[in-house]
Amino acid sequence: MKRHKISILMLMICLGTGLAHAAKVTTTTIDISSFADTTWCGAPAGGFINCSTFPFGEQTYDGIPFLIPGNAQGTASNIWAADVEAGGASGTFSLTVPINVAKVKTVYTLMNTMWGTGESGLLSVTFTGSGGATWTVNLTGNVNVRDYNQNGSTTNSILCQLPGGVGKTGTINAWVNGDGQRLDEQVYELPAALAKQTLVSMTITDSGNAGEQRSFLAALTVSTLVP
Repeated sequence: MKRHKISILMLMICLGTGLAHAAKVTTTTIDISSFADTTWCGAPAGGFINCSTFPFGEQTYDGIPFLIPGNAQGTASNIWAADVEAGGASGTFSLTVPINVAKVKTVYTLMNTMWGTGESGLLSVTFTGSGGATWTVNLTGNVNVRDYNQNGSTTNSILCQLPGGVGKTGTINAWVNGDGQRLDEQVYELPAALAKQTLVSMTITDSGNAGEQRSFLAALTVSTLVP
């Protein structure tokens, strides 16, 4: 499988224009609606800025399909938010999403943070295979995750790139509303040992606090091909 090349188009991706994949990708969207705990407009701190503009349902970003829970009426939750689980307090909270898809090579998430911080060690994602293989990725502000509001002054940068090899990660922009808010797309190319097994689950572990990072997950998609 020919791998995508990083190019000047990557700047366009980070600005939210997206990347069209050259080859047809075998993907599975994972339904996270049973874990979603808040709507865009019901999220902590009075809801997301310009919350009514945020997407839901079947969406395609950078050539990858996603399924964001919820509806236009805001009567069904859109995301899993660590701050909601924490009740606005500090402490470590986690979410394990069952996947159960065989021979996954790449995982895509739509994930940002409520508040930005460059502090490391507050957020990680762990992938678990049927044969016991695991892989944990630490997500750090201004590297591979940032807050959803680009009008803020804390974490407005990401290393805008695709993974480029097994056991590596990248982050690109997926969606912007034109009013200063965004959703980013993390791309995880699984290690070879995991890619040979059935990917059982993905676990998000968040150790932030209100006003200090706190992640949210809007969608999850897996693929049997490399990015």
